[in-house]
Amino acid sequence: MILKALFERIPAVLCQGSWDTDIASIAMCSKEVTNNSLFICIKGMEQDGHQYIQEAAERGAAACLVEEVFWKKSASVHGNLKQPEKKTSAYGELKLPEQMTIVSVQNTREAAAWAAAAFYRYPSKELKVIGITGTKGKTSTTFMIRDILEAAGYKTGLLGTIDYEIGEEKKRAERTTPEAIDIQCYLRKMADSGCRFAVMEVSSQGLKLHRSDGILFDVGVFTNLGRDHIGPKEHKDMAEYAHYKSLLFQKCCFGIGNIDDPYYREIFKDASCQVCTYSCRQKADVQASDIMLVNRNGQLGTFFKVNGEEYAVSAPGKFSVYNAVAAITVCRHYGIDQEIIRKALKTIRVPGRVEVIDNDRGYLLLIDYAHNAMSLKNILETMRRYHPRQLWVLFGCGGGRSAARRREMGCVAGKYADFTVITSDNPRYEEPERIMQTIEEGMKETKGQYQMMVDRKEAMRFMLAQGRPGDILILAGKGHEQYQEIKGDYLPFNERKIAQEILADLD
Repeated sequence: MILKALFERIPAVLCQGSWDTDIASIAMCSKEVTNNSLFICIKGMEQDGHQYIQEAAERGAAACLVEEVFWKKSASVHGNLKQPEKKTSAYGELKLPEQMTIVSVQNTREAAAWAAAAFYRYPSKELKVIGITGTKGKTSTTFMIRDILEAAGYKTGLLGTIDYEIGEEKKRAERTTPEAIDIQCYLRKMADSGCRFAVMEVSSQGLKLHRSDGILFDVGVFTNLGRDHIGPKEHKDMAEYAHYKSLLFQKCCFGIGNIDDPYYREIFKDASCQVCTYSCRQKADVQASDIMLVNRNGQLGTFFKVNGEEYAVSAPGKFSVYNAVAAITVCRHYGIDQEIIRKALKTIRVPGRVEVIDNDRGYLLLIDYAHNAMSLKNILETMRRYHPRQLWVLFGCGGGRSAARRREMGCVAGKYADFTVITSDNPRYEEPERIMQTIEEGMKETKGQYQMMVDRKEAMRFMLAQGRPGDILILAGKGHEQYQEIKGDYLPFNERKIAQEILADLD
């Protein structure tokens, strides 16, 4: 594909070289550059891609996309960007290889998304793309929608926190919303493999960093908004967090929103799509009622009605009903038969989301991804309604994230659990003891009982040994993850497998 074709929908300036340069691939990392690549310079939190232009050239890059750097009087304009007056680099003196074509744009992240969409021939036009955004519930809702659509006979791709599933191919997810180039590549593979639908989680960071630009979303879903992802490396405050979530509803044709959430109006105030509401508490286009929690031989589930029709989902709690109603609303929009929806919901299983670990010790053991105060409160309140003899929770907090989240989670655990085991999660470059001390500050605001143990495996052994018949034990925070991130290393840590090994030892 020639370079000019990649910028048909984004203003760009040619600084040197030719618009007719042949491009064989696109890369945002210099180490992924091959012959005739377009190397896109991204200024990140810790590294600036503009400093790797020479390396990209040595690896065979034919062209480079930069931001506001070395404008030339002879530059030709492609698109509607006016010739800029700026002639100096925003990044200092860079050595631009003479043989390399250089194109400049105002925002390389935004341009990367549209260039990738063009390079992969706009795959979202060949799919029905369904995007789900919200603080919690995204993963469960995507799985529900995917399973219902496949039960109806539609081949469906999935991009989310747990896996990227493209046709028969499955890849462990690296982030909730992949980089723009990867998304477009995955969507193209889905379209080429015969997928009719693509269901994807759309994070606020993905929206903020333009990863979802260039995608034609058919349907967008808003689940809820809670205090999370607020910090120096994420969002400065809740207003910014809500703003970026709301952008999905300026990109989709049909928007589905949880009207019970306090941020509903903020999310949809500038929506350009048709809007459908759902609720478990008030009048809405799609309304759930008569919610009943069920525990049958250690198998948790929930019965409910939607606009008078009976449904059941094989997951506990009101939050599972919200997720199910969102999925039902999406699938009804596409005319999926009601009986197909019913049958699919009864058998849904989402890895690491209220996942039951079988055992012979007489207690209910769950693994859940709850990693913020909102989700931890939801799971603890829900499990309390099943009337356990004693409710236990084990959790930690990730390093490099908001300290306020740690105190909040400590406070929630102290209020809603009978006993809490505070341990390590993904400490990253922080000392786990320091993270745990901040959690403890929140715990001390309550009268909750707790134990602190740095080694997560030993903490699990302690709690699983202490549990008694009739108790409910929750391993929170890791969920589907199969590693611990410590000082840059990803150390194997499959909580499900470790729990099973401990249980075998205890027997």
